[in-house]
Amino acid sequence: MMTNEMIPIADFVTVLKPAQIGNDFPDLKEHTDLMMTEKPIRLCKAAYDRGVLLGTLSVPKKSRPIQDKLAFGFVLKEGRLYFIAEDSEFEDYLQKFSNEYAVVKDSPFGYLLRFMNYVIQEDVYFLEDYNEQLEQIEHDVYEGKGASMEGFIMMARRDMNILGNYYLQMTAVGQMMQEADISTDQSGESAMISLFLSRSGALQTLVDTIKDNTDQIWSLYQTQQSDRQNKIGTLLTIISGVFLPLSFLTGWYGMNFQDMPLIKSHKGYLIVIVVAIVILLLEFWYIRKHRWLSLKEKPKSKKAQKRTQAAAQKLAHAYREDRKDDKQTRKVEHKENRKQM
Repeated sequence: MMTNEMIPIADFVTVLKPAQIGNDFPDLKEHTDLMMTEKPIRLCKAAYDRGVLLGTLSVPKKSRPIQDKLAFGFVLKEGRLYFIAEDSEFEDYLQKFSNEYAVVKDSPFGYLLRFMNYVIQEDVYFLEDYNEQLEQIEHDVYEGKGASMEGFIMMARRDMNILGNYYLQMTAVGQMMQEADISTDQSGESAMISLFLSRSGALQTLVDTIKDNTDQIWSLYQTQQSDRQNKIGTLLTIISGVFLPLSFLTGWYGMNFQDMPLIKSHKGYLIVIVVAIVILLLEFWYIRKHRWLSLKEKPKSKKAQKRTQAAAQKLAHAYREDRKDDKQTRKVEHKENRKQM
């Protein structure tokens, strides 16, 4: 837990609460007032001012990107790195990072770069899992089982908007650090900046892909709903058309003119019933012949079905192989990146 005292994570790293800055570190107040204008911190941004690197990061938590964020500020000044965070959870997160990279000797700037890479290095697996869930939903929608997917699609859109803006801001932070030429190339600082920009750009691309997938799934769902409504409307129209001749017949004989045929015949009622039944049978025969009441498409021939199934199996196999190769490539790249760090 964080206390009112300074908590050293490394020799050159200090974690502070915002209340400590004005009393114990007045020389940092000018810089923190410049960057930490928003309370709570909502954006990822950085600036390089007169030899001082400062900024803020607002990291969405993957479980609930909209509600929960890990927010903190940082100041790199005169060979020391200061982290400013109100939430005690940040200290635990930083301690976990320090424990994992305890054997690595970094400069303060290298430590910051390594920490920024650490923040986003596992995000690709979260996004891949998210994408797989969307693929399952797309399959369910295609099979007509996606009745309860609206909530998940809306949540996915919101999450991807939040994460997309986050990675875009992180890329801007990395570009600012690269353009400011802060790196002294100790411990591969230039390589870590390039790695960070590569990761954030790849994550941004993956988020865009997931957003496109959600749009496609939603379009497919809306198309199915519209098609279903059109079929229901067609069915109601056909039912109305079936009873239209009968309504005409009953309306015609409901006029009760004295000289109308069958009006005084004791068989008139039976004849009208027979005529109505014949009309209904003819209508149903005609409708069945043209398959107007069928809510399913006309079945294909066996040869056409076999060709369609074979093509679908080939496409599914090729898609699975591409996904497998892509995941394997990502794992290899991730291992190589960790080795470089």
